Amino acid sequence: MIITLTLNPCIDRTITVEKFLYGGTNKVTGVRNDVSGKGINVSTVLKNLGMKTMCLGFNYSDDAQALENSLENQGIAYDFVGVEGKLRINVKIFDSSQKVMSEFNESGHWVPEESVEELLEKLNQYWDETEIMVLDGSVPQGVPKDIYRRIIEKANEKGIKTILDAANELLAEGIKGKPYLIKPNIDEFSAALGRKMENPEEIIEAAREIIRKGVSYVCVSMGENGAWMVSKDKALFAPPLKLDIKGIQGAGDSLVAGICMAIRQGKSMEDMLRYAVAAAGGSLLREGTQLCVKEDFERLLEQVMIKER
Repeated sequence: MIITLTLNPCIDRTITVEKFLYGGTNKVTGVRNDVSGKGINVSTVLKNLGMKTMCLGFNYSDDAQALENSLENQGIAYDFVGVEGKLRINVKIFDSSQKVMSEFNESGHWVPEESVEELLEKLNQYWDETEIMVLDGSVPQGVPKDIYRRIIEKANEKGIKTILDAANELLAEGIKGKPYLIKPNIDEFSAALGRKMENPEEIIEAAREIIRKGVSYVCVSMGENGAWMVSKDKALFAPPLKLDIKGIQGAGDSLVAGICMAIRQGKSMEDMLRYAVAAAGGSLLREGTQLCVKEDFERLLEQVMIKER
């Protein structure tokens, strides 16, 4: 089974405008409210693609039913640790003329130390049935920045493959735990290495720098510029698909879901990247936080090109 961990779930309020005018009056052409969170998005795509998955993490008492109803309606299993408070609201402004998203993300309500320990204890119930674990996104106030590292180290002891998709200190600390794969975007990757990477050679060398620390694969998503998958002896690049982009929220999470599916099916490194790009593309075709469905995934999979450097 593939388990996803979402420690900072949210409600994504996506507002689409014809052309975003900073400091001006903007005409709204569409509004969506979606219960979300990076790990939850990964599980949603996995479910859409026919994979068995479960969501773990925190849920907030004021909005607990909304999150649980959303997952139940999709047929996705969950087991959350309940905490006081409400789901944070993230406002996304999508400029349809430029295909650019501006995000305004809340930090999330405080989580007490005892709830963190309860979560770590809950994970013990699932190690034996878990093949892949996705540790995904930000953490709310009160959750220590080494939380992903601690979980990755425990998963490694159990022989479980871990995928880390995080930023800043969470990423830096998580790498110390030696996850199987990390999936930063190019900005997060540059920040983790402390330098801006502007050409393929710099990206590949930086990825190998991380791999020498014990990570098996580094996948760097670059938005409209494609994606990289690097191992210790191979570097692959997938150019972007030509798509009519309706929204970009959740594309990175869909990319992670594609990787999970390929790993679960025992596919090659090339297919890991191919599945990733097809799943991400499937979500780019949909508005708001609507995510990739199987029909689009299968169609786009045939269009993905992989180039070896």
